[in-house]
Amino acid sequence: MPGPLRAEAIRDKTLAAEIGDYERDYGFAHSAGSMPLRTLLRIERLLTGTSIVSAETGCGKSTIFLSRIADRHKVFCYDDRGQENSSVDYFLDCPATRQDRLDLVFGPTQLTLPRYEDHLPYDLVLIDGPHGFPFPDLEYYYFYPHLKPGGLLVVDDIHIPTISRLADFLSEDRMFEKVEFVGSTGLFRRTDAPVFDPLGDGWWLQDFNRRRASFLKDIYLKDGKKRAPISFEGIY
Repeated sequence: MPGPLRAEAIRDKTLAAEIGDYERDYGFAHSAGSMPLRTLLRIERLLTGTSIVSAETGCGKSTIFLSRIADRHKVFCYDDRGQENSSVDYFLDCPATRQDRLDLVFGPTQLTLPRYEDHLPYDLVLIDGPHGFPFPDLEYYYFYPHLKPGGLLVVDDIHIPTISRLADFLSEDRMFEKVEFVGSTGLFRRTDAPVFDPLGDGWWLQDFNRRRASFLKDIYLKDGKKRAPISFEGIY
């Protein structure tokens, strides 16, 4: 375990410097890996408003960062405290973490999100929990109705093929505008389009399907647009 950080080592420094000092003192990231600090800084620059409510699946460096820039931050993650390279211990042990701003919901998101009823309108949602299909899609399902118009949806690890397909879908959906990809992280902004009915069907109304289903030619989008899938070939 890392030795304690000196209080003077983080005093009067920017948040980025605080986290950087902590990483070096800790000696390793955590078991789930770590989102690059440049990505977190880019997310912060894209946020609007002065009072931020955010949520994430998974935890780690992003939790430290978001606990400092959000007024309330909800964390849905597996409780691995006490385990080697624990992601939860990583953010709890960091002096930069504002634990008073965190709402921690421990357990597999496959179980906790369907049961959770205390969602708020979110300015930011980060999807970075279990990566196997269809779990990121399931997390998206339980969050998208609660994302504010103008809010950010961040999807990490879009180099994984099934998560890349989710990013493909979001890039074409009328509820979202693709802002940019930072490394393997996709950043999307919620538009003012109506919320797609989470209890209905309407697959034929979704742009991703309308651009690809030739038998829907009578309602095919006028722009005829059909995007090539996101490709990370040669990058990883």
